[in-house]
Amino acid sequence: MRMKKLDLIYLPVFLLLAILLYFNPFPSSFFLSVIHLLLGCFVLIKGSAYFVESTVDMAAKLGVSEHTIGLTVVAFGTSLPELAVSGIASYGGHVETAWGNVVGSNVTNILLILGVAMIITSIRPSKYAFRDALTMLAISIITIFLIFDGGLQFYDGILLLSFYFIFVYMLRKRGIEGEEMVSRMSPLLTLLFFVAGMAGVAMGADGMVRGAVSISSLLGVKEVAIAASIVALGTSLPELATSVVAAMKKHHGIAVGNVIGSNIMNLGLVLGFSSLLHTIPISISSVPLLFFLLVSIATPVILYRKWVGKVTGSIMLLLYVLFLIFVYL
Repeated sequence: MRMKKLDLIYLPVFLLLAILLYFNPFPSSFFLSVIHLLLGCFVLIKGSAYFVESTVDMAAKLGVSEHTIGLTVVAFGTSLPELAVSGIASYGGHVETAWGNVVGSNVTNILLILGVAMIITSIRPSKYAFRDALTMLAISIITIFLIFDGGLQFYDGILLLSFYFIFVYMLRKRGIEGEEMVSRMSPLLTLLFFVAGMAGVAMGADGMVRGAVSISSLLGVKEVAIAASIVALGTSLPELATSVVAAMKKHHGIAVGNVIGSNIMNLGLVLGFSSLLHTIPISISSVPLLFFLLVSIATPVILYRKWVGKVTGSIMLLLYVLFLIFVYL
């Protein structure tokens, strides 16, 4: 892995665009909204490239596998939008947004993001991928079990948070698992690109959501449609961009680990933290919850059977479209 000299030259311009994009108010015209959307896309993709490359270099420095880095550092960075949205929503009493964002993001992560990654390249999952997918399934079943009494209480949040931190603690014993990774950047450069990438991912995703919301409003699209599609997809844009870039660069451990790690974090940290702020009533028979359980069960099966090609990716995308249709119905 080697950063190009042009990346150092473009970095100040990139950061300036990210800051201007983030602090710019919602655009007032259709043309400016499109510009806002495209600029946000550029900052998001470029930030994801910086983020992926710096985390790969970090994995080499720390002596851990790409998959483990994807599960922890990358997953945390790309799950920040979910944490912010669900936390603020729960604190403000908007509980449907709080849990719907988590469940919808997990479905999106598997069906859309992992599906796209499989179509882009032949994924070679880490030897830990199946085991971590089982962990994701376990915390998903625990979450469903906790919901059976009508929702999530304060003590449910403590349990989910405990589960997540135990999972992260257990990762400390993992090594390099035979991967040939060599650090090619100084620690200062690694940190610089990591922070710049993380900022670009967050600000770019925010800019894309602002532009999309403005376009939808100017076109007269209903607010419900905006909340169900743009906001839910918006919080998953960092995972999408990061996993797609990782897949294109053949960093399969990060592409898969980011998705699984983000889902575990969404349930353990995001939903657990949100439950501490406010009681979250959830209907056990809701359509998003049913799709969420379906993809949680399907993921370890797909990884175990190594159904990770373009056919499976295409089926996942089709199921994602069906998910959106059923949610609107």
